[in-house]
Amino acid sequence: MKARSITAFVAAAFVAVAPSVFAQGAMEHPKPAAEMAGLKVFDGSWTCSGQGAMEPGGAMMKMDSSVKSHADLGGFWQSGTVKGAPMAGMPAFEGMFHMTWDPAAKQYVMLFVDNMGGRSETRAPAWAGDTLVFTGEGQMGDQKMGMRDTFVKKADGSLGHVGEMQVKGQWVKMMDETCKKSPAK
Repeated sequence: MKARSITAFVAAAFVAVAPSVFAQGAMEHPKPAAEMAGLKVFDGSWTCSGQGAMEPGGAMMKMDSSVKSHADLGGFWQSGTVKGAPMAGMPAFEGMFHMTWDPAAKQYVMLFVDNMGGRSETRAPAWAGDTLVFTGEGQMGDQKMGMRDTFVKKADGSLGHVGEMQVKGQWVKMMDETCKKSPAK
């Protein structure tokens, strides 16, 4: 049997059995971790401005972007998109992120992919006051590197974001921006 056929068979079996298991009370539908409430701050549409570099250690240039984020997949994930304006002859930047709480590791997890082939998986233990710091590993082309994203809730309701890469053991700032939430429509 082909792998595709096995996958379809398993999915069909789950769909057929799951309703009766839930109905019998043998298994309660899982609920999102309480820690997911800590990611609600990211909900909404945001306009961001600041500075960014084209390469680690490169000159910082004006940078503008927009972010849309929402609770997703039954509240188990926070999902969003990032769209940046073109900078210095580069194509417009686009990315997608998904954040959740890992109850086994007791940490937030953020997965990120972009339209330049980049990807990362980072983790954050919890908010420390108004600051949430994700650290982990990313890859751009054939280069793997340490990644760090720091988010800071500001008194005026905006959100600060600093993105860094690790180069030769040193953290190098790639972006420093402030994001303001757009009024709800």
